[in-house]
Amino acid sequence: MERITKGEAVVKLTDVSFQYEEKMVLDQVAFTLERGDFVGIVGPNGSGKSTLMKLILGLLSPTKGTVELFGQPLSKFRDWSRIGYVAQQVAHGAGGFPATVREVVASGLVAKVGLFRRLKAHHHEKVRDAVERVGLTAKLDQRIGSLSGGQLQRVFIARALVAEPELLILDEPTVGVDQESIEQFYSLLRSLKEENGLTMMIVSHDVGVMTQWVNKVACVQKKIHFHGTAHEFAHNHEQILTQMYGDSVKLLSHHH
Repeated sequence: MERITKGEAVVKLTDVSFQYEEKMVLDQVAFTLERGDFVGIVGPNGSGKSTLMKLILGLLSPTKGTVELFGQPLSKFRDWSRIGYVAQQVAHGAGGFPATVREVVASGLVAKVGLFRRLKAHHHEKVRDAVERVGLTAKLDQRIGSLSGGQLQRVFIARALVAEPELLILDEPTVGVDQESIEQFYSLLRSLKEENGLTMMIVSHDVGVMTQWVNKVACVQKKIHFHGTAHEFAHNHEQILTQMYGDSVKLLSHHH
């Protein structure tokens, strides 16, 4: 597969609306994610930001408008291993799951390798590699139940990285993770992005911390109310958020 050159759209939404029963969740959204972007998506609960993500992941189809991935319309796009996904709140639910770090990360190759084919030596190499990239080599054969929330989060990043995606999408990745681990987590994402030329999209409530690390911010509340550089957002964030939320803006700057 030819890798896309810089400045090209990895994700492009044109006039996308999504309606759930009678409710308009997203209304005429235009959104482009360019190669090399690290974009933070912010918005209150129910603002449509997770719907936006599901549309990009092909889990939902727009009621209206078009979604393109790597220059192809969603309906024709098949190359899902180019997109890595880290789901929400894995830090809470996975503790009782009796698998080792190695096994969880290897499960990220299923799409590429097929479920019941045995992993070959070079696959094991990839798994070790991905675990090393997130700094957990020492924990390779430990059960994930013995890890902290921050470590667990890194395991799921390694799982997403093992298939060597070009786009990494993370949904509320810092829920249930302590402040110090959050800083380490963003720092890790930034270095992964630089080393691997990743494009990243992160959905988060945590406006304060996230916007220090991303290079672009998109504010979603049914429509896209702002889409620009993190620098512009930092300068005008109170105004932008107040326009979107009115007084509930105070909720946004604090953890739920």
